[in-house]
Order: sequence, then C-alpha cells, then structure tokens
Amino acid sequence: MKKILLLTTLIFTGICSIYTDAQAQQPYDTLCEYQTFYSLAEALKDPLNVQKLDLSMQKLTAFPEEILQLKNLVCLDISFNRIAILPPTFSSLTNLKVLNLMGTRYMSKLPKILTQMPNLLVVDLRDHPEWPAATFDEAIKLLPNVTVIK
Repeated sequence: MKKILLLTTLIFTGICSIYTDAQAQQPYDTLCEYQTFYSLAEALKDPLNVQKLDLSMQKLTAFPEEILQLKNLVCLDISFNRIAILPPTFSSLTNLKVLNLMGTRYMSKLPKILTQMPNLLVVDLRDHPEWPAATFDEAIKLLPNVTVIK
C-alpha cells in the first residue's frame, strides 16, 4: 500500500510539474509565433523583419547593443547567459512583448529599465535560486501589468 501511495504521489508531482511548465510556456506560444533567429549576425541581415531572436546559452557576458537595431523585435530570449545588466538604451525596443531572462544568474535583480517598456507582457525569471523571495516580489510590483514567471 505504501508503494502505491508513493508511486501515485510521484506521478502526481511529475504531472503537476509538467503542467506548471506548460502554463509558463503558454505565453511564449501565443505571443511568439514568428520565425526564430538563432544568430544575431543572421538577424542583422534584415533587421526590420526580425520579430523573434533566441540567443539563449551563448555565453554572452554583455548585452549586444546590435540587438537595438531590431526595431520590430517582439520576443527576445537571452536566457542562460552571463549578462549582469541591461543598458538604458534597452528601452528603445518598444515592440518587445516577451523577454526571457531565465537563468541569467549574473543579474542580481530585475533590471529597472523594464519598467520603461510600454508593450512588455511577459518576463521569464525562472531559475534564479539565489534570489530571495523579496526580489521576485519587487519584480512583480515594478511590473504590475506584466506576467512575471518565477
């Protein structure tokens, strides 16, 4: 009986974990149905036609200023990089709706520049285990009209 209860608990926990991940992914699916560019060099060949850029896991240590040329960028994934800050010029990405900062462990808190993003709808802040709960609470308060995934 204990084995069945343990197995049921493990299965339920796994299903809840998958469901939670699916819920978190949902904003990306509906807002980011564009051609994905995985290279900044490729994106810069036709910068005004780029709406989705994925530079995750590129070992970036600074925000590439060239991204600012992508005036119609809607979805930006810079997750799992070593970027510590976003520059003040980041707010020029006025069409940005989805920003993935997942696992950007060099950021000590939510970049305040995001409060100046008029169309931002979703910010993914998962995988920041070093952040205390108060840091996430502050992020939510700073972005009251944005879905903050934590």
